[in-house]
Amino acid sequence: MQERPSRRSVLASAGGLALAGLAGCTGDGGSDDATTSDSTATEQPATTADDTPSVDWDEVADFRTWLTEYSTLPSSNARFDYQSVGLESVVGVGRTSVFDLAPEDADGALVQSGNTILLGAFDADALVADVEASADYERTGEHEGYRTAEATETDSELAIGEDAVLAGSDLSVWVDTHLGERERLEETAPVFTHILRRLPHRGLVSAQYGAPAGGEIDAEEIDAWGTSMASLESGEGAWVYALEPDTSDAAVDELAAELGESAFTEEITSQRRDGRFVTFEATMPTPD
Repeated sequence: MQERPSRRSVLASAGGLALAGLAGCTGDGGSDDATTSDSTATEQPATTADDTPSVDWDEVADFRTWLTEYSTLPSSNARFDYQSVGLESVVGVGRTSVFDLAPEDADGALVQSGNTILLGAFDADALVADVEASADYERTGEHEGYRTAEATETDSELAIGEDAVLAGSDLSVWVDTHLGERERLEETAPVFTHILRRLPHRGLVSAQYGAPAGGEIDAEEIDAWGTSMASLESGEGAWVYALEPDTSDAAVDELAAELGESAFTEEITSQRRDGRFVTFEATMPTPD
């Protein structure tokens, strides 16, 4: 009998939400296009590896405007984790603990390249006052309207705006990306637009290049993938895999078998192939 997975292990396998504001666990997807956490997936037109879909940046979920292919790490798979639920695991935790914020003060949280971005409508003056009252940070000015600070003993940075609070490093890159002054991830890698449009949930969303970490799903044919859940307690999840061109149906069946036999699914409830994209929906054990 398989051991019932813990809350943390479900997150880690499913894709990645932001634990403690630093670790990846499970994020967002879906056509934004779909902005609720329980929207229903729709059939997508057939696509090829060369399709470049258009994106209306005024209409998509806000977290997508912050995504960049830039990385603060030596190597990057462009991994990102977004959540609009379970925000107590991010808000006021780790580097965001300097702020007097409660989970209900944020609409969502994005973690990419070790950086945490809280999204919502914030009282920037009050948050700046939190920083100025802390002995751990000192103000450094502002960048494109976001007021900035640095930790006194580390290289950690803060950027504070009315619509977002950032903690991490090289934060000006993410601000510039959000403002459209740098290319966004989906502009440099349209495969992520295809993946996000196929993911039906907005509660937890993650995506990255390459096969998932952990070895349970290790198909060599995976170019990129994403996963989404409405919440950890929903008992349902979705996975979208962008496969290498000319991947055989037999390889897709092997991928389905690997996903179905993992400890993080109970039953594959649907499977759809659309060119090089394959979408699975499955029931999942509710974590303890």
